[in-house]
Amino acid sequence: MKPSTQEKPESAVWLNSFLDTLWPIVNPSLFTAISDMLEDSLQASLPKMIHAVRVADIGQGSDPLRILGIRWLDGADATQTRDGKVTDEGDFVNFEAAVAYRARSSSSSLKGRSANLHLLMQFWLTGGIVLPVWVEITGIVSTARVRIHLTPNPPFLSMMSLTLMGQPKVTLTATPLAKNFLNVMDIPGLSSWLQKSIDAAISEYVAPRSLSLDLKTVLIGREKMDTEALGVIWITVKSAEDFKNGDGAEIWKSENGRKGDIYVTASWAKWGKPLWSTRIIQKEAHPVWEESTALLVAPSELNAQEKLKLQLWDSDRLTADDNLGNIELSLSDIIHSSETSNRIGHRQDRFLAEDGKSKWPGSLTWSVGYFAKTTLEQHVETKGDDNVQELKSNIEEEAKAKLREAETRKQGEKASEVERQKKQDLREKTEEIVSGSPPTKEWPAGILSVRIEQILGVEVDNPRQSGSKGTKNGEDGVEEEEGDDMPSPYCTIIINHSKVYKTRTKMKANNPYYDAGTERFIKSWPNTVVMIAVRDARLHEVDPLIGVVVLPLHQLFVKRGKSQVTDIFPLVGGMGYGRLKCSLMFRSVQIQPSPETFPKAWLGWDVGTLEVKTETIRASGDLPEDMKSARILLRTLYGRDKALPNTPGGGWHHKKNRPVRLAVKNRFASCLLIQFRKTALGPDKTPAFGTLWLKDLPDIDEVPVRIVVRRNEGNAMVRARFNASDDIGKKVGELEMRVRLWPGLSGYHHRLADQDPAMADVMEVLDAAEESEEISQESLYEDKSDSDEELSSSASSSSSSSDSDSSDESNDGKEGRVKNVKSSIKDYNRRKGELHRKHRGLMQWSAARKVAWIGRSTEDEAKKVKQKVVGKLKHQQRDGGIEKEV
Repeated sequence: MKPSTQEKPESAVWLNSFLDTLWPIVNPSLFTAISDMLEDSLQASLPKMIHAVRVADIGQGSDPLRILGIRWLDGADATQTRDGKVTDEGDFVNFEAAVAYRARSSSSSLKGRSANLHLLMQFWLTGGIVLPVWVEITGIVSTARVRIHLTPNPPFLSMMSLTLMGQPKVTLTATPLAKNFLNVMDIPGLSSWLQKSIDAAISEYVAPRSLSLDLKTVLIGREKMDTEALGVIWITVKSAEDFKNGDGAEIWKSENGRKGDIYVTASWAKWGKPLWSTRIIQKEAHPVWEESTALLVAPSELNAQEKLKLQLWDSDRLTADDNLGNIELSLSDIIHSSETSNRIGHRQDRFLAEDGKSKWPGSLTWSVGYFAKTTLEQHVETKGDDNVQELKSNIEEEAKAKLREAETRKQGEKASEVERQKKQDLREKTEEIVSGSPPTKEWPAGILSVRIEQILGVEVDNPRQSGSKGTKNGEDGVEEEEGDDMPSPYCTIIINHSKVYKTRTKMKANNPYYDAGTERFIKSWPNTVVMIAVRDARLHEVDPLIGVVVLPLHQLFVKRGKSQVTDIFPLVGGMGYGRLKCSLMFRSVQIQPSPETFPKAWLGWDVGTLEVKTETIRASGDLPEDMKSARILLRTLYGRDKALPNTPGGGWHHKKNRPVRLAVKNRFASCLLIQFRKTALGPDKTPAFGTLWLKDLPDIDEVPVRIVVRRNEGNAMVRARFNASDDIGKKVGELEMRVRLWPGLSGYHHRLADQDPAMADVMEVLDAAEESEEISQESLYEDKSDSDEELSSSASSSSSSSDSDSSDESNDGKEGRVKNVKSSIKDYNRRKGELHRKHRGLMQWSAARKVAWIGRSTEDEAKKVKQKVVGKLKHQQRDGGIEKEV
C-alpha cells in the first residue's frame, strides 16, 4: 500500500541506537586519514612561534554522532564521473542527512575527557619545547548529501560521493597537558588558529567540492588495480620561426636575424602553471629544439574540458620574460582526432595573442599525440591467448543473469541496463587480468604509480648508547610508541636516479601513515629502477638517511607475476631500521618503439655517463690535414676531457690509454661538443667543431657515429651547442668514432652533485644501496657486458674527468708502499662517508653534526646568492624541480 503524503517520515531512532552500539568499538585507526588531513592543514599555516605540529592521536570517544534526519533525494540530476565522462550509469542511492554531535559535560579526569571526540596534539615551540595539547570537539552541526553507486555483486556498494551543504559548525576546547602552562584558549591567537585550520580542512569538501570514496575497495579490501591517469599526451617541440622581437627594437637584429633567448613551455590552459619547458636557445631567430615530453591526462583535465597550451617566451635577465605567442589545442580534439589518437600528428601552427583570437607573427613546428592505455585485446594477444571474444560473451551472459530480477521493475530500461553492467564488468575484468600478470615487453612505455602507505617500526640508531639497537627502547627494554627521541621521517621517490617526489614530514612518529604518492610516465618499464629513501627531519642538522628501498621493476613485476605489487620492504643502508609498506602499479600505453615514431634511443634515461672510445676516432671525408694533427676537446655541459693526435699513423688517443667518460644530465636536451684545438700565442684557437646530440644514442649499446665537422666562423660553435639545426657553419669534413651511453649516475657526476643538492641526495642514496648490496647493474638491464664492471669500478672512485692510479703496475718496494698508502687513503675516505652517513666516527657527536649543518647551510646560501648574481649575467635553464605532497 502506497504511504499517504500526510504520513510522518520514518524516525531515525533505530539508526541512532545502532550507531550508539557500534561507535565505541570502531577501530580508531580508521580515522587516521582524517588526522593526516588536519595535520597537513595545520602544518601549512604554522605561526612563527610554532616550529612543527603533530596529531599524535585521534579518538571518536564513546558518544556517537546523532542523525537528526534523512531526506531521500531524486536521482534524476545525479551523475557520476568515470574516465573523464559525466554519465549516469547504473543504479544510485541519493539522500541528504543532517548530523549533530554534542560532547558530555567536561570532566577533570583524562579518562572522563576521553569519552568525547578528541585529539592529542603536540606543538614544537621555538627552543625545542614540546607542548602536548588535549583538544576536545564539543559540538558539530552539519548537513551532507550522499550518493552511492550500487552493483549487483557483494558488497553491493561501489563509489560514494559526499558533499557538505555549507560550512559545518565545529566548536572545540584545548587544554595543555604540561605543567606550568596556561590554558591554550588563553594564549592569544592560538585557539583561533586551531579553529581556522579545522574549518579550512573541512571546507575542502563543501559544495561544489566533494569527497569520493571507493566503498567496494574499503569493505572487501580490494586493492587498487588501475592508475588515475587515463593516458599520456606526447609532445615534441621542433622549431620556431618568424616570431616577433621580445624587446621590440630593431637595434637587436644581427647577422643571423632577430635576437632572442627563446624557449617554449607546455601547460594546461585553464590551470596555467607550466608543466614543462625546453632549453633556452640564445640569440636565435630560428631556434631548433627537437625536445619531447609526456603529460599525464587524468579525469580532472577531461572534466574541466582543458586545452593544451604552448607558449613561446623570450628570456630576460633583469625583467620579466616576454610572451611571444601562444598556441592552444583542445584536449578533446587531440584524444578523438584520427591524426593524433594513438599516433603522432605533425603540425605547424601560427602564434596567437593571450586572448586566443588575434594573430601574432611567427609559427611553431611541433608534433603531438594522445596514447591511451592498452586494451584487453592488446594485452591478451601478447600473452598468446585469443579467447577475448569468448571472455566478452561470458561477461555479457553474466550481466543478463545478474539483472534478470530487475526486469519486472525496469522493462523499458532492460537493454540499456544490461549494456551498462556489461561495460562495468568488462572494465573490472580488464583491470583484474592486466594487474594480475606482468607487463609485456611489446608495450614497454606506460604510467607508473608509486604509493607510499606506511612505515612500520621506524627507528634510528644511537651509536653512543651501548647495547642499544635503536632509540625507542626504554630502560625495561619495552618498545615505546612515542617520545622526544623518535625520528620525524619523510620519504623521497627516485626514479631512474632522478628525484621526483617528496612526502610530508610526520613529526616524532613510530609508525607514520602517509597514503601518498605520484604517477609518472616511464619510457621502458624493464629498464626502470625505483628507489624510496626515508630521511629524518632534524632541526639544525643535516637530515640523516634512515634507510633505502630499491625496487627494479623488471625483477619486481616478473618475479611476482603481476603488474600491481603491494608489499612490505625492509629499509637498508642507512642509520636506522624499519619496514616500508608501498605499492607499485604499471599500466602500458599504446606506444611501441619504432624507427619512425619512437626510436630506441628515446627509451633511455635522462642522466648517464658518455663513453667515447678514443682509439676509434678517425677522420673521414675531406678533413684538412691541419685538423688531423690538432688536439680534440670533448665536452658535455658537465664534463670535459681531451684526445691527443697520433703521430705518425693518424687518429687520436687518450694520454692514459683509456676511454673518455663524461657526465651527462638532461641528456635529451644536450649534445657532445667536439672542438679542434690549435696551440697559439694566448688562448688556444678552435678553428672547427662538431656536435653529437645525445638524444640519438641508445643506452648501453656501443654504436658507431659519424659527426660532421664545421668551420667555426663568427659564433657558429656557440650557437650549435644549443641549437639542434644542421646548417650552422660550413662543413669541412667528418669524424668517425664509437661511443656508448651508460645510464644513471656515476663517480663522474661528483662535481655536478656539489652544485646540485637534489643530485647529491641521490648520490648518497646510491652509495647506501650499493653498500648494502641491494643494487647492481644487473638490476638495471637484462643485457650486461664486461665494460659495465669497468665503468662501475672506475666511476665510483673518480671525479668528473680524473682517473685512479690503477695504471701504476710497478713492483718496486718503494712504489708499492706509495701505492698502498694511496689505497689506504682511498679506503679511509670511502669508509668515512659511510661512517658519517650512519652518525658514527666524528658525526656521533651532536656538536659535529651542527657544525656540518652550519657549513652546509652556508654553502647553500652562497649558492643561492651566486645563482642570483649569475642569473643577472646569463640565462639559467628552467628546472621543474620535484613534486611535493600538498
